[in-house]
Amino acid sequence: MTEFVEPSQFLIKYLKTINDSEIDLNYFSEDEWCYIQSDLETNIFLFKRIDEIGILPDEINACDCGIGLGTVLFDLYLQSKEFPNKKFTFTGIEKYKKYIDFFNDNLIECWNGELNLIHGDIMDQNYSKYNFIYFYQPFKNSDKSMNFYSKIIKEAPKGAIIIGLDDFKINTYGDSELIDNFNKLNRSN
Repeated sequence: MTEFVEPSQFLIKYLKTINDSEIDLNYFSEDEWCYIQSDLETNIFLFKRIDEIGILPDEINACDCGIGLGTVLFDLYLQSKEFPNKKFTFTGIEKYKKYIDFFNDNLIECWNGELNLIHGDIMDQNYSKYNFIYFYQPFKNSDKSMNFYSKIIKEAPKGAIIIGLDDFKINTYGDSELIDNFNKLNRSN
């Protein structure tokens, strides 16, 4: 049986702010993807589903690598409100200044001061303090993707939840060390 889930009114308002704006979400880069609106249906009840299988920790330090305008992380932020006994922190990393400026001018107030927005390159960050890491394929170039995957796997703390690793790409383009490290991870669909 299919269940219809009504999105949060706050998420609808957030998306409307983006859709009603005149921001150009595209920029050209030979090796990086421009803004890609994630399929929000994929994230429905994500924290609840992770909690139901018993792996959502009591303290969640979430990081979105390439936050763009933050639609995915904002959805997760709203979901976190359903877990009053857990502590959440939210960090978004974005290097494209136009997105950062739009975010600060139009969206930051939606976060009630609960977002650490970093203007920087995802490759220059240290991921050891985050136990929930999300990204949506930031690189077109397989070498850059493999370097990023390797960095995340090496730096994430034991037990971290990493969403965005691509099994096919790692096993096709990764070197033997990356493939070995990837195969040591506990994987879940």
